[in-house]
Amino acid sequence: MPALPIALVSLSIAAFAGGCDDDSLGRHGISGSVKVDGAPLTSGSISFQPVEGQPTSGGAAISAGKYAVAKGGGLVVGKYRVSINAPVPGTGGQVAEGALPGDAHPPPKEQIPPEWNVASNHFIEVKRQGPFVFEFEIPTKAK
Repeated sequence: MPALPIALVSLSIAAFAGGCDDDSLGRHGISGSVKVDGAPLTSGSISFQPVEGQPTSGGAAISAGKYAVAKGGGLVVGKYRVSINAPVPGTGGQVAEGALPGDAHPPPKEQIPPEWNVASNHFIEVKRQGPFVFEFEIPTKAK
């Protein structure tokens, strides 16, 4: 292989690899905790959807009440709608008796109230100087 194509390929790879660390959007890694009725959420997921036209959204798995979104997949400055989901183990996937092949499996029951996911009315605001830690306390029991 001639030296020029090898040099161009090497240069292209170096430029691409260097561009991976370039964060022209100004993303911020975020983290925090999720508690349900005062106890850490065992497992689930959290997502952040932009509400002001920001070019990013993000999300992470929740494990032992903690979540983290790395800077590379982080959020830019702005306001985001928070959605938290945690299916109740063993409540989904059972096809109803008499169902036909190909019928959809019912979704698992959700242990998080709808106002924290499908009808979420909870928001965070990512500011230029932080903080970048967001804590959530979800009540499910009537007081």
